[in-house]
This record gives sequence, C-alpha cells and structure tokens, in this order.
Amino acid sequence: MKINITTTHIRIYRLLNFLPEKNIEFIAKFLKMNKQNVILYIKQIYHYIDNKNSNNSLASIINEINNNKTIFKTLKKHQIFSKDDRIFYIILKLLRDYDLNLNTLSIIFNVSRRTLNDDLISIKKKLKIYNLEISSIPSKGISILGDCDDQKICSLSYLFKFLIEVDELPFIMSQDYSEFFQQNIYIKLNNEIDYFTYTFDFDIFINNKKLIKSLYIVYGYENSLNKIKTLSFEEFKKYFLDVFPMKTMERAYKFFKNSLLGDFPIKYIRIFTLTLQFCNGTLKKDGVSLKKENLKLKELFLKNVSFSVSEDNFFEKFLNRVNTASKESSFLGMFDLSFLNLSLDNKIKFECAALFLELKKIYFNIQLSNIIFLYLWNLNKSNISELTDTIVVFKEIPKFLHPIIQNTFFIKENIRISKFIMESELDSYISNDENLSVITFEKLKVINRYPFIKQYSLPI
Repeated sequence: MKINITTTHIRIYRLLNFLPEKNIEFIAKFLKMNKQNVILYIKQIYHYIDNKNSNNSLASIINEINNNKTIFKTLKKHQIFSKDDRIFYIILKLLRDYDLNLNTLSIIFNVSRRTLNDDLISIKKKLKIYNLEISSIPSKGISILGDCDDQKICSLSYLFKFLIEVDELPFIMSQDYSEFFQQNIYIKLNNEIDYFTYTFDFDIFINNKKLIKSLYIVYGYENSLNKIKTLSFEEFKKYFLDVFPMKTMERAYKFFKNSLLGDFPIKYIRIFTLTLQFCNGTLKKDGVSLKKENLKLKELFLKNVSFSVSEDNFFEKFLNRVNTASKESSFLGMFDLSFLNLSLDNKIKFECAALFLELKKIYFNIQLSNIIFLYLWNLNKSNISELTDTIVVFKEIPKFLHPIIQNTFFIKENIRISKFIMESELDSYISNDENLSVITFEKLKVINRYPFIKQYSLPI
C-alpha cells in the first residue's frame, strides 16, 4: 500500500525524540492533532524503514525510527504537496512570478483542476487579509491584484514563514525558492546580518536574522537615490532614535554607511525601524500597559520552572514580542522547529514545553524557541572577567546568553571560555591555531568537518 508522505510526517519525525516518554502528547498539542492521528503518522513513517523489527510496539517503532540514519532522506524523497503546502506555494509564486498557469500547477502538484479551484477559494480568503485579490484570465492564468504596499507586506509575511519552515516543506518548493534566494541574497549580506544582529543585540529572539533577510528581499532591492546610507548623522538619529541607544548610534550609522543594508530605501524606513523594534522586543502600541500580563507571565513561569524568576526587563520585551506577533494580521501562524537545533537537557525541555503549552492558550503565535531563551535568561549570574582557554562556536545562540554560559560553565565544568565565535568564522580560527579547544551548545553541521568539537547541553 502506497503511503503519501506530507509535511506533517516530516514535522512529526523531527519532533519524535524531543521529549522522552511524553513525546506523543507534546507532538499532538504542538501540531494541534489528535493523539491517535499522531500515532498513525508514526506508523506510516515506520512503513519506509527496511528490515523492520518484528516487535511492533510503539516504543520499539519510535526507537527504530530514531536510530535509522537514512529515513529522513527517504521521507523527503516520497514527500508530496498537502493542501496547505499547495496554498502556501501558490501564494509565494503569485507574489514572485505574477502570472501562474493552473495547468502547469496541476502537473506540479499531480492534482486535478477541480482540486486547484478549491485551493483558490482558500487562497482568496488568505489574501483578503492583506486587501489583495486574485485575477483570473483564461489565456494567461491567475495573478494578484492590489496595492503595491499591501503586496509587499504580504510578501514579507510569507517569505518569513518560508524561511522558518523550509526544512519541512516539499523539495520542489524549497529548491525553487532556495535558487531564488541564492540569486538575490549574497554571502556578504548574510554575513552582514549576522554581524549586525550580534553587534547591536538584535539576536535576543530566534529567527530575527530570517526576518531581517525577508525584509531586505522584499524592500531592499528597489532602486532608489534616497537610501539609509545617504542620510546625514543627524537625519539618521531622527529615524533610529527608538531603535539604537545613543551610545551605539554613531557605530550603527557607520555600519549602514558601509553595508548592503544601508541600501534600504528611505521611503520604506518606517517598516524597517518597526521591524527592528519588533526584533529587540521594544515594539508595542502606544498607551498599552502590559503590567497585568507581565505578572501573569511570571506567575505561569513560577508554576512551570524550578528556579526563582529574575526581575529583568526581558520579560517585558518577551511580552511585547508575543503580543505583537499574536495580534497583528500580518504575522502568519507558523511551525517553528528551530529549537531542535539547540542541545538541551531533558529538564529544560520538559519545563519549557509545559510553559509553552500554557502560553499557547493566550498567544496563538508564540514560539517555543523564544520561551527557551526566556528560560535561559533567568539563569543569569554575575560576570566572571577574562576567562581563557576554550572557544564556543555558535549559530543562533544570542549574545545576551554568552556571559551566562561563560560563568555557569566555569563554575560547573571548571572550563574557562575565552571567546564566542560565529560558525562562519570557525575555519579561519582553525587554520590559525590547530590546538584550539572548541565546544558548542548547538547541533551544527560544522561538527562533521571538525569532529573534535565537543557538544554540551543547555542549561549547563
């Protein structure tokens, strides 16, 4: 019997060993599924494993799936487009390619025109949120109608969602858009976004780099004489007064003067600054007080974690973020599995998962990865100065966690961390000093090249 593999199968596979013992319940709630359906999907994944064990208990099935080194590639090979994937892909194509032929789409998806017509009904509803419509011309196909600014907002939302979910989406979809991004996003820009978020503390929440990248793709390629880099310092300060503290304003100004990000058109500067405020947790509606919600968050936090809560303003930034993401129509619901890239011990997994499921009842678009950062922030201790000997290579761990990791690691492991370096910088460090002691707290691909890198779990 042929079993069609969908994005849901891929997500369940990736989540399958996240929470020992309570994983089925967590997956069901995380993906908003019935528990029995989750078990059915697991058994369908198991169908693609060769030389199956005759013991068909659920525990043994999950164990075999987790231990199989080739199953992910096999699942991706057999993955088809689900209805949600088709809708997502068509909207992205419409926003990028303008005209789409339904006959061509029918072949790509291997579905009937009648099925596509049903999909279009759902697509029209989703685009209506952005004040956009679909035009259908028999000889040309379908295209999007609407104000240019509305199209850009819609494009930003869907590109951001795509970058977050790309690893689980069908191969054709990810290949198509990966090729498109390769043409439009250069290594230099990726490195500049890494540097920018790290240097100016915009990595406080996960996926901020992807949001800034999406913003640049949608708005930054338009030819314009008036760009951020053409501003005088006094003009720059007026635009970015609510984004950068005065002590880093001049440094930020110099960065934009010499950066591809400095090519961002002035006519879109408002959405640029609002996005940066969203990234650092300072974006909130005027006159809105979150004092009660702050108290409620701390109350829920105390019920689900095993240590005292810090009185730091990270709680406020966290609430600003989740409030904005959950109340603005331009923020799409998405399945963010980026937390799976963090190497975490079971204690933090259980406590953060419990907190996530409680907060999900209040904020529909809350992300588990950001709850994990909130959890880790509250482990903060006093600084230890000038630690030496070992470097940490990282990809997504935000700057604010570095001293926390540094201090706790020294206390518990008696290992001194001298520096944190980005994954992209590691090759030059290795070539200059072959005797480096390198560790990481993430599941990085670079470990395949340098197997001597030791991986530790968070929290320490």
